[in-house]
Amino acid sequence: MRILLVEDDESVAKALQKVLTDENYAVDVANDGQTGWHLVSTFSYDLVVLDIVLPELDGLQFCRRLRERSYNMPVLLVTALDSNTKKIAGLNAGADDYLIKPLELEELLARVRVLLRRVHTPVLSTLEWGKLRLDLNSRDVNYGEITLQLTPKEYGLLELFMRNPSQVFSRGAILDNLWSCSDAPGEDTVTSHVKGLRRKLTEAGAPGDLIKTVYGVGYRLKSTDTSEAPAQPALGSSNPVMYYQKTRAALVTLWPTVKPQQLERLELLKQTNQALQNNCLTHDLQQASVRAAHSLTGALGIFGLRLGSDLARAIETILRQDTLTNPYDQQQLTELVNSLEEQLIQTCDQIEQSKTGLAAPLLVLIDNNSDLFDQLIKALQAKNLTVQVALSESALEAVRQAIKVTQRHEVQADSSPDAAEFKAELPDVVLFNVCLATLDQGDLERLSNLINQLPPLPVLIGSVDGSLASRVKAAQLGSHSFLHSPDVSTMLKSVLEVRSHRQRPTVLAVDDDPQVLAALRVLLEPKGLRLVTLSQPLDFWVTLQTACPDLLLLDMEMPDFTGMELCQAVRQAPIWHQLPIIFFTARSDADSKAAALRAGADDLVEKSSADSDLLIRLCNQLRRSQLQQAMATLTEHSVFN
Repeated sequence: MRILLVEDDESVAKALQKVLTDENYAVDVANDGQTGWHLVSTFSYDLVVLDIVLPELDGLQFCRRLRERSYNMPVLLVTALDSNTKKIAGLNAGADDYLIKPLELEELLARVRVLLRRVHTPVLSTLEWGKLRLDLNSRDVNYGEITLQLTPKEYGLLELFMRNPSQVFSRGAILDNLWSCSDAPGEDTVTSHVKGLRRKLTEAGAPGDLIKTVYGVGYRLKSTDTSEAPAQPALGSSNPVMYYQKTRAALVTLWPTVKPQQLERLELLKQTNQALQNNCLTHDLQQASVRAAHSLTGALGIFGLRLGSDLARAIETILRQDTLTNPYDQQQLTELVNSLEEQLIQTCDQIEQSKTGLAAPLLVLIDNNSDLFDQLIKALQAKNLTVQVALSESALEAVRQAIKVTQRHEVQADSSPDAAEFKAELPDVVLFNVCLATLDQGDLERLSNLINQLPPLPVLIGSVDGSLASRVKAAQLGSHSFLHSPDVSTMLKSVLEVRSHRQRPTVLAVDDDPQVLAALRVLLEPKGLRLVTLSQPLDFWVTLQTACPDLLLLDMEMPDFTGMELCQAVRQAPIWHQLPIIFFTARSDADSKAAALRAGADDLVEKSSADSDLLIRLCNQLRRSQLQQAMATLTEHSVFN
């Protein structure tokens, strides 16, 4: 479904666009009323989300004009003006609902769903078509007992067909429904997505022509014996906790792009307060500070910073007075601005810290060398590193469990005060004394499983036995560094070097589908990865040099330059020879995989794969790259010293 968002505050617009896009809506954004009117006159929308205070054409005028011209799509007014007079004026102008900033994003999404239901009646939470079932709350898609792993666009396609099973959609109509005007690709992209959706349905047991091609016209769902009527609704309930965690995680990733604007607004309020204290406040500066406080009220509220939003609203109330000569008002303004600055800086720090992710401890395996084991404990502690000794697999399991508990508390910290007080006490290094020669296949599999769960543990192995048999066993544990007959000095240097390379990894993801990029952001950034996204391959080389990524994630089929061509260009540059490259694509045939490897890729992951599969393979490539860099640095230092 397609939504028009008309909002002049860039921070609020970005946040709302992000949250709505993550819910699989196609969103067009207009920063003033006149641009919004041009868009609504050009394209078809299922819903308009509209601010009241807008340049060019305000929200009330916009809404009246819509109704006068017989546009019947629902309108949701969103504004910081909370007087009953404004609410009544908005509803009388033709709006269907009204929300006050600061917004609770879960409430916004609920209001959007309710308004769209009024258009697409009856009220439903599940669509069914024969054996095909689509849950609108969880976004699970099943054919019979088989769950389909769909990309966001494939899900949107299927929802469009199942909501309108008797309607034929041209490729142009599909573009209008599923892509915003700024991101719309060519019609061949629609064909590619339909093919991918058909393939996944067929693999799940559906007829090959369940999505039927009406030649010369477009696509529709094929009628079945059990599905002659439109897709039937089934009762269900949404999961508010899931929506809360999802939207909060999404907004954390967006914060760095809007933080500078909020700090600029704060600086303007500080200048205004100083000018008032010096008795030189001008009318223009006062009006500019009113707008800044008004914008902060909405923007901070959307990002969940309710205290900051309330402070900004109180500041706006004071600054709207015609005269500010009352000493009490001046003192109150000073206190409010100082409190807002303190709150905003503190919140910025908290958000940045919440994005750093959890660093798993470094696991050091000492192969049958108790002297080295004891010496290394003392050497690490002398470097102020916390060390935990694991004497058995059960001890390693306890470390792994501690990591899981810490992750769970981090995810819940936003919604639970008790969780926010949880303090992680993970060690820097875990030492495990093991004899590789005595490990059988079952031992190796259990140990490998402990090491390679998410997040995988980086491992250094020090062994007195440099035989091929020991190296093969070490390799079965995963991609790790193997040191033959190291002394304590070499082991200590290796540990410190590996830890120095374990900064927050940067992943550059290139895909022409913005919804895939949005989904990757929500998936990867909570795992401690910094994600840089690019939807325009023409800007690839500049972005690559600017981002300096630790891993490159490429789609195969893109306009202007294919993923294969980008991969080959990267491999031709000596500086990027060691950069891990993974293709993340809808293709799964053997020829595509072989072509990807020939082009220089390290791996290929299907978009239909489970999220955990992508995470594991991505983390494995990053871990291998970091260990190689650390060992290369260590070797270089040894040569020149």
